[in-house]
Amino acid sequence: MTISNRLFQPWVGKRYGNESIFKIPILIVGESNYGISEGSERDSTFTHRLINSIIDASWRHNFFSNIQRTFVENANTQELRTEFWHSVAHHEYIQHWLPRPKVAPTEEMWTTAQPIFREIVAELEPKCILFVCKRVFDRISISPDFPVSTPLSIDENNLFTLKSYKSPHPVIKIDNALASWIYHPTSHLGGFRKPRGIVSPLIEAAGGKTWV
Repeated sequence: MTISNRLFQPWVGKRYGNESIFKIPILIVGESNYGISEGSERDSTFTHRLINSIIDASWRHNFFSNIQRTFVENANTQELRTEFWHSVAHHEYIQHWLPRPKVAPTEEMWTTAQPIFREIVAELEPKCILFVCKRVFDRISISPDFPVSTPLSIDENNLFTLKSYKSPHPVIKIDNALASWIYHPTSHLGGFRKPRGIVSPLIEAAGGKTWV
């Protein structure tokens, strides 16, 4: 998949969609990439190279490890990582390099990113969208184009989740997808155990099959 006005082309797994382990197309949306541009061609494939390096374990990062373990119990072998990442799509919302973590995007960056995100959703037609950053979800959810949907009910027995998230948990409709959010996977509120109480009911509400 290539969209001409994008800096970072999205990762789309080979089994993304109904053939995935979740039986529905799931789009994971992060906020930003940090670093220095390597040039347009290298930048466009950055997300693909990054996730391939996660799959083959040539690079490790808690952000991606925690995303995996939020969706699936284990992704500790190359086979399991391949199965997971080729079942989902991944998109970075902000289409500019940020110099380092904890630097907020500018208003211009947010403005540029919104129509590109709409193109991504139109092309990929996800049934489930998970924002792995509350700040991005908050920006999206104020749009009148995306109505509020039935909120998720969190299992009262899920103590890990209830320490970080309130029940019911907000959900919006983005085209034909149910969309919600979790905290950044490397934040003290994030991790992988706590968000499972959000991710599993979101997938099920969208008509998919959970693996945790």
